[in-house]
Amino acid sequence: MKDSILQAPAAHAIDFGFIQGAWRRIEAFRSSETDPVEPPTVSELEEALGEPVQNCDLLAKNWRNRIYRIELAHGRLVLGKQLVMGTDAMLQCQYDQLRVLGALHVPGLGVPNTFALLPAKRLLLTEFVPGKTIEILAWTSEDVVPACELAGKTLARLQLARTETIGPIPVEMISRDLAMAPWRLSLHEKEILQATLERLAAAEVRIGHVYYDYKPANLIYQNNELLFLIDPPDVWWRGVHLWDYACFRSSMRRHLWRISLRRPYDRHRRTTIRQGLVAFEQGYLTSFANRHPEPPLFALAVQLFELQRNAVFMTMKKGKINMARQVNRIRLPLLEMEKRWLFWRLARELTR
Repeated sequence: MKDSILQAPAAHAIDFGFIQGAWRRIEAFRSSETDPVEPPTVSELEEALGEPVQNCDLLAKNWRNRIYRIELAHGRLVLGKQLVMGTDAMLQCQYDQLRVLGALHVPGLGVPNTFALLPAKRLLLTEFVPGKTIEILAWTSEDVVPACELAGKTLARLQLARTETIGPIPVEMISRDLAMAPWRLSLHEKEILQATLERLAAAEVRIGHVYYDYKPANLIYQNNELLFLIDPPDVWWRGVHLWDYACFRSSMRRHLWRISLRRPYDRHRRTTIRQGLVAFEQGYLTSFANRHPEPPLFALAVQLFELQRNAVFMTMKKGKINMARQVNRIRLPLLEMEKRWLFWRLARELTR
């Protein structure tokens, strides 16, 4: 049974085309606009959970999801995640992702237990995990440093468990995917991108299923020894494992930038986040006997995937604007600035 759980999603995974996958998700969101869902009722929750429900409170919401805190009669807490914008397949995928991750038994990685699905309400019911996310720790606590170190070690263990093959970076597929980005590149940026792809063509990397959204906001640090992965992806993704490494790094870097803007005199907090980034890298790299790619190309490869992730964000933001969703339009110019910064970093790395 375990083998069937682990192997079943492979046929449905999106390979390497993260920007193309973002366009597909936008189309799926558009289709779900004509299929609205109502909040769950207490009787529906009780039937699904098989226990009396004492309270059901709306904990958070955005344009895509509603999050509920459900208290059962004997005090146990359940988390309900409802896809306001999404499909039944996305809901099923999130449920399956948690089951697959739990079946891997990765040391240091906690996965919330899944209790039930309510397809009619596009609702996933899981264990309520207490604790603070690494995102919150980045702004408030010194614990962000050991939490980042554990995040690096845990990610390495997860990737070792999910490695399908070690082979060359599929630069042609990545190049085709980047061509789908909703941006305009200058001649100089095109030259930098081409030189980067050529330099990385011979680099060997770990390939397999990626978590896709391995970022501080989705990692709850608990008891100094366990990380819980929350908010599972709603699509199966397959690609270079460095994508998840780049995802965490770029997310932490953005927090560093935000703190620099909002709290310009908080030098200690900026230093702490930088220490966290170093701890994450050390925790990750020291967990591998053999590093892929090798050190001379490691930083260049990570920055390429950060650039691809930047393009995914641009795609999603522009897609939401086209759907007339209320979004922060200031973020598009900020993403453009980040894109230029990443090209500058790639150019510097190419000269080394």
